[in-house]
Amino acid sequence: MHSTIKTFIAITIHLFLCLTFNSFALDIDDKTTLKEIEKLEDSPHKVSQLSQLALRYQINAPHQHSMPISIANKAIKIAKKLRNNTAIIEATNTKAIVFRNFSTFEEAIQLHQEALELAKKIKSDALTIEILLDLGSTYNAENNHEKADELYKSARSLSKLSMDFEMECISILNLGFLELEKGENSTAGSYFSVSKKISTKYKYKEIYIMSEMGLGKANYTNSTKQRKKAKTYLLGAVSASKSRKKPYLEAIGKVTLGRVYLRENNLSKANTYFVSAANILEKFKNTTYLKKRYRSLDEPFNFKSNYADALSYKNSLRYYRGEISQSQYNRAVKEELALFGNPDQEELEHLRNALQELKQHYTFLDSINQLDEEAAAVLLKTYLDQQKTKLNNLEGDRSYLKNLLEETEKQAEEKIELLERKNELQGVFIEKQKWASLSLALLVIFIASVGFFQFRIATNKKKANRELEKQNVKISEQNIEISVAADKLKDALTSLQYQNKKTEESIQAGWKIQNAMLPDPSYITNLIDHYFVLYKPRDIVSGDFYWVGKKKKHIIIAALDCTGHGIPGAFMSMMGNTLFNQVVNIEGEISPDKILMKIDRYIAEALHQNKNTHSREGMDASIVVIPPEKNEIEYAGAKNPLVIVREGVAQIHKGVNRHVGGNLMKGKQIQFIKHAIPVEENDTFYIYSDGFQDQFGGPENKKFMRKKLLEVFQSISNLSMEEQKAYLENLFDQWKGNNKQLDDILILGFNLQA
Repeated sequence: MHSTIKTFIAITIHLFLCLTFNSFALDIDDKTTLKEIEKLEDSPHKVSQLSQLALRYQINAPHQHSMPISIANKAIKIAKKLRNNTAIIEATNTKAIVFRNFSTFEEAIQLHQEALELAKKIKSDALTIEILLDLGSTYNAENNHEKADELYKSARSLSKLSMDFEMECISILNLGFLELEKGENSTAGSYFSVSKKISTKYKYKEIYIMSEMGLGKANYTNSTKQRKKAKTYLLGAVSASKSRKKPYLEAIGKVTLGRVYLRENNLSKANTYFVSAANILEKFKNTTYLKKRYRSLDEPFNFKSNYADALSYKNSLRYYRGEISQSQYNRAVKEELALFGNPDQEELEHLRNALQELKQHYTFLDSINQLDEEAAAVLLKTYLDQQKTKLNNLEGDRSYLKNLLEETEKQAEEKIELLERKNELQGVFIEKQKWASLSLALLVIFIASVGFFQFRIATNKKKANRELEKQNVKISEQNIEISVAADKLKDALTSLQYQNKKTEESIQAGWKIQNAMLPDPSYITNLIDHYFVLYKPRDIVSGDFYWVGKKKKHIIIAALDCTGHGIPGAFMSMMGNTLFNQVVNIEGEISPDKILMKIDRYIAEALHQNKNTHSREGMDASIVVIPPEKNEIEYAGAKNPLVIVREGVAQIHKGVNRHVGGNLMKGKQIQFIKHAIPVEENDTFYIYSDGFQDQFGGPENKKFMRKKLLEVFQSISNLSMEEQKAYLENLFDQWKGNNKQLDDILILGFNLQA
């Protein structure tokens, strides 16, 4: 038992830490260094080498921002110096991809558009198509599927018009994988069929294989029939990869096949494919794996994400099957983290230092340590905008002083001109009157006046120049300070966005794992003809889960509400699912009260609750066991009840007042109780968590309450199961209104009619 629990915890943590990284094939030699490229003469070839080196730096050190951006800037500078439009387009588009992979989408889109405008200006269809696909991939990464779809379709139309059928196929493949992301598998399948047809006609080997894989993924659903078609397509893709000597694509197909067999619980075949895929992909760690033309397809055919999956599943299955020890498994996990998942401590330290420096120099940021990442990012952006405004104001002051100086000079020139005219008139007067003495006096006065005015003008001008010089020095110093602060703020904001993206990807990976553990709808339908499940997590992952299985001809149905919600609740729910499989499927226990007692004991052992007084994690549960005769049911509960609606009246059977797990006072435990309940015709059964009844809403913003929920069960029990689920979903949304959902929602309803 201890081994099973350790296996669960190890696999769960392992899979949560396997993140996806963006990278794509490069034509540059992996050993080429920046110093070697800088020795080359400036040329379009050097620009291309620098562009590819920037992307390689980003792949190898995804947390380091400055180096790839610096290299991309060097490439742009050389390209502009050469005045080579093709080189400028390549360098600018490369910098856009670097920004995209740092999740700085606004800057990336702006750079893509600059490159696109220049490509259109020089009338290069090939470059225009390439940038349309890259820009579409950036919008796709930003989850703007509508804009990505528009750009992929534009690339397809231009490819067809210019008779570049290979790029037309690549555009169609992008559209297909975009539809898969949106959950539109049927539309995606149509796109993949078209690309397969064109690639067959023009003998595009890689595209034919990718189309087969796309068709396999489009048919990878919960339907057994569809999964069979998926395996046919994927096996075809693997076979074609072997015969056409495309080992990289062969490995990608095997990773996907392994997932299909894992979904069908065929662990042996799944393990075979994962091991084979990992062995093949290991050879591509430091080499090119796809042509540059396929760069926009990097997301579905990415090396690191597929290699991470292959290694993760391979090592987890080997550990689960007992082929490797705990220490060997831990060593394998560390090796994988070194490849894919270790956080960059240097980058985090850089961010902390930047924020600390800001706190020392700007008092309004003293409270930044109290803020979460999103609030900090907003505050930093606001400060940057304020500094820009301050700079604009200083520039305005500088302009004012300059205008003042020009006006002073203008007035001085006018006064000098006026005095010169007076001098001329006075000279004529003196000459006519021949008053020598008066002429001398006037001349002295004139000279003194001119000197006085010139002295004042010179003094004012010097004073204005000194003021302007002081302002220039002050503006320059503040420009430098603001520029440094702005760069640090921008770097901090980029890092925060990047960390936020990685956190979200990790949670999404957890959702996939948790969702895969829930019973398949087709499996439940084989056991119970009439049922519905209303399952609405509060966050992406949930602390509620349900379990349905069959053992010794008895059907077991359970609804469980674990401590917490979000990621902590999800960990507990996956532990609970594993323990249910252990107690029912492996140990063969079918009595509901004994199932609860065993799970309670295993949770206490796994979390050391006998020794650790701070560990109160556990779960509330309702379990119903249906014997083969279906003339009665057995029920046991912990906090959560069973509701039976019989002849329009709701009967509630309460569980005992204690949790499963989290019970520290072992000497005073309440035993779980089994209830045997006869089944009558048209009975409808409901088991549920407390999320629905505890939701605030309605006209008075109050809790929904259990009493009202029982009344709802009474009113809908005569409807079909699909209608009951739809009614409850609509009722919950109307009741909640604009309020936030407070807890995970789980309601499982069923009847035993033939």
